[in-house]
Amino acid sequence: MIIFHLMEILGATIVGRFLDDDDNDKRYTRNRTLGKRTRAKLCLGSFLVINSIGNIIAAHEEFVAKTSLLPTAHDISNMAVALPSIAFVCWGFADAQIQVYSYWLIGECYKSGHDHARAVGFYKLVQSLGTSIGFYLIPVSRLTELMQLMCSSMVFATGSLMAFTQLPSGFV
Repeated sequence: MIIFHLMEILGATIVGRFLDDDDNDKRYTRNRTLGKRTRAKLCLGSFLVINSIGNIIAAHEEFVAKTSLLPTAHDISNMAVALPSIAFVCWGFADAQIQVYSYWLIGECYKSGHDHARAVGFYKLVQSLGTSIGFYLIPVSRLTELMQLMCSSMVFATGSLMAFTQLPSGFV
């Protein structure tokens, strides 16, 4: 979990700087040449790739654990922990990436204080509802590990594809 949260911090910093195009800050000059729409597409595309890598690694680990006769335990002193750790690296970065992207998009689409506040409130409502449903389904007595991963992957793919359709036309 340390790796996941470290990647959340790094991901938020990297993606925020990539998406930002403040004309008063010369650090972001090269990003402005890409245009907001291109940066949004690159952000969503890399999110798809990074999160998919984490899911593929997790699926591999779950299949190995399911077919193994021995219980699976990961000890930090054993190199077998590297592959699951890479999945957490991917998930931490991807989680920060989509969070930053979502707030950036809200900021681009809603300029007035009231509209912005309503959009953020609705976003947090949907996010909290998804988190609640996810926590409800976590016990394997309700949904097996592989089914959890499959459901999560379906929601991820559907949401990602829908996000590509919601790029404002005013973006250059």
